[in-house]
Amino acid sequence: FDNCSGHLDSSSEKTGNLMPNQQLELPLWYLMNLDDRSRYYSIIVPEIFTPAYKEIYKADASYVELGKLNKFYYELGLYLCKFGTGDDLADMLFTTAQERVKGIKDMCNNVSSENLIDNKKPDHLERMLYEEGSRTHRKFSDWLQEKSVNIKSTELVTNHRKRKRDLLEGEEGSSQSSQLMST
Repeated sequence: FDNCSGHLDSSSEKTGNLMPNQQLELPLWYLMNLDDRSRYYSIIVPEIFTPAYKEIYKADASYVELGKLNKFYYELGLYLCKFGTGDDLADMLFTTAQERVKGIKDMCNNVSSENLIDNKKPDHLERMLYEEGSRTHRKFSDWLQEKSVNIKSTELVTNHRKRKRDLLEGEEGSSQSSQLMST
């Protein structure tokens, strides 16, 4: 903090000014509102996004319980990427998601996997993916077994049939009237 000094909370018991290189824990929403052009702070990335964890995710990301580490793992990682914490974080998020989506897809295709998803402790985004994938898989299975047949003609096809019917009725009406005239 070059020229910035003072307290963030005036009711603070501490006296004196903020010292250079002093570490403060600030909420992410507060940092999101600060101006990027006059950046007088640096971000300390949480431990779950460090290179040590990157190696764990590389080894086998499907066994890591992201929900225990952080309920909103991917969302937090994306926010931290906006602060220029390096391309390593973005790559780590991508490869972790890529590895874990395979397992989520397999669980969605399993009928009895409701208990499995709870045991894996997924993060919020993964849970939403699982629920949507399971719902879609059930709908597709029902459709294949013709349990819920809701196939409707499109408006274009319906209008085409109406025009065709009108043309046929018009031809029948004109042929009947010509027969009446000839008799």
